[in-house]
Amino acid sequence: MTTSTDIRKLASLDDWDLVNSNQDLRGKTLHDLQGREIGRVDDMLADVHQERIVGLRLHDDRIVNIDNVDIRDGRPVLTVDPGRVPAPAAGFDRKAVTSEHVPIVEETLEVGKRQVELGKVRVRTRVVSEKVSEDVALRNERVQVERRPMHEAISGSDAEALLKEGTIEMTETGERIVVDKQAAITGEVVIDKAVDNRTERVQGVVRHTEVDVDRDKDRR
Repeated sequence: MTTSTDIRKLASLDDWDLVNSNQDLRGKTLHDLQGREIGRVDDMLADVHQERIVGLRLHDDRIVNIDNVDIRDGRPVLTVDPGRVPAPAAGFDRKAVTSEHVPIVEETLEVGKRQVELGKVRVRTRVVSEKVSEDVALRNERVQVERRPMHEAISGSDAEALLKEGTIEMTETGERIVVDKQAAITGEVVIDKAVDNRTERVQGVVRHTEVDVDRDKDRR
């Protein structure tokens, strides 16, 4: 009696669940007993009729019999000579894997904006000195003393009143230049930003996967 096999990749069996999530070895690296890397586990192979995991499929398409693999510290370890890995383990036929997944990849162009510096504008203030001149008219007041000859007869009482000592004082005045400075704002420089908007077209090349199916003609 021949037992039929239906080996499929675990990724294609949506209704399958592993009893223990730690048993999911996909994405982990297979090591040998000396700790050397053998390859990354791309998928696990399941025998649908026997309802059990029977092998590991590495990223380079090599197949490892699950009976030759232990899980140690959460990582798969090959318990046999790694030289046996390239050939399919006993009972395996690559053509028996009835489900393959071809990923279809499509790129999209994402355009964003970032702010950059286009340059700086510097406004400096400097103090400039210059010589100025102005004519100013000055006025002086001086006391003048003048003797005038007179001959006038006066009475004795008038003579008595005039024959007294005394001092008459007058002040001479003059103008001198006084220099002061007054500051005033005569204008201003306004520093502001002007915003202009523009539209630029961005072109790029994106790729996508197209799948072509070629079927051999029946030879009869």
